[in-house]
Amino acid sequence: MADMPEVGEIVVCKINKVLDYGVFVELLEYENLQGFVHISQVASSWIKNIRNFVKENQIRVGQITRIDSSKNQIDVSFIKITPTKEREKIDEFRLFKRQQKLVELIADEKKSDFDTAWEKVAEPLLTHYDNLIEAFENVVSKGEAAAKDVPKEWLPALISVVGKNIEAPQKTVSGDLKLGSLEPDGIDTIKAVLSEIAKTKGKGISISYLGAGKYHVKATAEDYKAAEKMLDAVAEKAEDFMKKHKGTASFERS
Repeated sequence: MADMPEVGEIVVCKINKVLDYGVFVELLEYENLQGFVHISQVASSWIKNIRNFVKENQIRVGQITRIDSSKNQIDVSFIKITPTKEREKIDEFRLFKRQQKLVELIADEKKSDFDTAWEKVAEPLLTHYDNLIEAFENVVSKGEAAAKDVPKEWLPALISVVGKNIEAPQKTVSGDLKLGSLEPDGIDTIKAVLSEIAKTKGKGISISYLGAGKYHVKATAEDYKAAEKMLDAVAEKAEDFMKKHKGTASFERS
């Protein structure tokens, strides 16, 4: 990251000190840099007690409004940031910090330094993926083939770290299952077929009652093809079971 922000830049701040006339903040994306938010820039509404709007250790997003290098002063405004922009910026910052931490772990595993790990692992992956978490998830799912352009000597460290810290991405498909029976024991038949479906819950199937004989079924797996196959199997099982017991079953994808 750059050593200094620019005027107009959106930054993530940690509130270090609250005073009656404003707050001092740490600029978390810059090393050892502090900014100041005047009370007039804390909130757009009238402020009687500044501590009703800000608290120490709170994470906020602000915009750099002025930099005075001669006084080593950076002025920040909170009122120029919308709630949506604040959420987006904090999410982006957390994503970066998580990526940074994982690269640090890869460097430790390889007994190397962070800058080298970033150059050898992060930079090659970022030419193929939007962010490192997406890249790491693909490495977990597909193995070394997903670690495009990463040098072979770095692959063991990469595979080890992501295997311990990243869960394989899951894909979910769903649909609505309608069950019916006019037989005297129809309710028992429906309970029986639901019991059969319940046996597959541990394999990534979940079911919830919607009312009027309809049930929402979800299948979760590592890829859409596998999830769809699971969902089709549940629908087929329900239809066969109900047909054998003079009932009806129909299934419709969501």
